[in-house]
Amino acid sequence: MTQPNAHELLEIARRTLLEQLLPTLSGELRYPALMIANAMAIAARENRLQAEARCQELALLSVLTGDTGVPLHEARRHLAQDIRQGRHDAAHSQRALTEALRQVTLTRLAISNPKAVP
Repeated sequence: MTQPNAHELLEIARRTLLEQLLPTLSGELRYPALMIANAMAIAARENRLQAEARCQELALLSVLTGDTGVPLHEARRHLAQDIRQGRHDAAHSQRALTEALRQVTLTRLAISNPKAVP
């Protein structure tokens, strides 16, 4: 039998909180308990999906900046610099930039608030 990983542990703890502890709590403690359960769900999704999201973002930014083999924080910095210098002002470049940033945003949103993803 394998040990549960971090996101599985968070899901087990969250389920226990919601199914066993929440029903026994008074009204004034229910809201904080629900907030904790929500934070645990976000942390579990982040743990499960963050590495893939970072790889996807780096790939998208690499296409926009032409950088390869740089860390994500450098790709973000280069993109910001390119935008400030007007390198994405042409219509076709603006479309590519907008689509890349849309994809990054949707991926992050899928982690933090999946119900909001269209």
